Amino acid sequence: MVSRLVPLAQCLLIILFSVSVFSLTVVSRVSATPASAIVVFSHGFAMQVNYTRGHFVPINITSTFTQDDRQVIAWFTAAVSTANVTWLWYNPYGQLYANQTSELQCDYTPCTFAYYLNLRYSNARKMLGLWTIMLQSGGITLYSDHFSVSQVITQTTYWDFEVTQSNPPRAHGTLTVTINPNNKTWSTYQVFLPYAANITAYEYPSHHALGLVASNKTGRVLVNLGSPRSRGYTFVLSFDVASGLWELSGGVFVFEWSESGWGTFGDGYHSIPGAVNVSLPSNATFLDVVGVNSIALNPNVTENGSKSVVGIPATLPEGQSLGWIMVYNDSSHGNSQSTSASSNTAPAAGVLNTVLAEPISFLPLTLGSFSLWTAVMSIFLLVGSELLAPAYGKTGILINRRRLRIAALALAAAFVAVTAYAIILQQSIQAAVGH
Repeated sequence: MVSRLVPLAQCLLIILFSVSVFSLTVVSRVSATPASAIVVFSHGFAMQVNYTRGHFVPINITSTFTQDDRQVIAWFTAAVSTANVTWLWYNPYGQLYANQTSELQCDYTPCTFAYYLNLRYSNARKMLGLWTIMLQSGGITLYSDHFSVSQVITQTTYWDFEVTQSNPPRAHGTLTVTINPNNKTWSTYQVFLPYAANITAYEYPSHHALGLVASNKTGRVLVNLGSPRSRGYTFVLSFDVASGLWELSGGVFVFEWSESGWGTFGDGYHSIPGAVNVSLPSNATFLDVVGVNSIALNPNVTENGSKSVVGIPATLPEGQSLGWIMVYNDSSHGNSQSTSASSNTAPAAGVLNTVLAEPISFLPLTLGSFSLWTAVMSIFLLVGSELLAPAYGKTGILINRRRLRIAALALAAAFVAVTAYAIILQQSIQAAVGH
């Protein structure tokens, strides 16, 4: 009798032990193929992984990333022999951003598997918020998880303009900058102020003067911050508006301004939050403001005594230029002959200067300088090709005249294309101002 009870007791112990061991695993168990199954023990995200003895080992495990992080690595540890899985990445807007199907194989279970999502050097860095990842096998979701991508703010800018008189124009401006360096290495700050004069800089709120170097030819200003500054350091640039303000027609005035993350703030890799306030002359009426770089502006007009104050939230997008043209009516100064803050410049000339100063994204040139270069070079090459023609006699120079002429014609075509683009851009700006 005892001999019969012993095997029965052993079977019961084995069953209880199997149930208790299985209950210690977390998990998702699905049949990926008729001959295999996946049991997921753990999962998460990391900034790095090491590959050791055929296994991935996650390092710097986190679910919080910034747009400057190189990549997001999703990993999971599972018991599996062989299976096909699909990674699904959904951006913060709920849209499928990326997916990939992989064949998994694990010789010595459990194994850790990983998948990479490029962040810093892809469009994903612009999609800020909560992302979702799902891992599926055989049409069944093994697990879902979330990670966040946050914005990196290196600086904020606040422009404040006060137009005290329209004609002759008198205006003053300040630029308040708060820098947020990541590594405390900013000791200088570059700003591009082509429309400014009498520039000074000082710390805020101590009003301690800061040294600066200004170039009248390029409009670039270098502010000397002294020793490297820490996060949250604020300073102010004060200046007179020297140009960019003119009379469009009797009593209607235009105020123009532009800025660029590359040329102005030395940071084209991040968007720069900011705002613009423009205080118009007494009894002047705000009419409209348009963005030069196809950026929508949402002005807010408030009254401060007899003056209208126009507020514009102006976040500078990464890698772009931001410009605006404000139109207002000031009938009390509509009959003067002076039409510019620095000289008698017509509105069309002011818009033309803006167009010619527009930078070319893939070249260290502006539209104006590129147009001039192509015109001069095409003339030189065309003249050279004609001098080498047989009609001018033998010159003794061994040059393929046909290739020289083709190069000249190509440069001439580039000049025509750039000039046409500048004309179209100028007309679009003038049409926006007229509107």
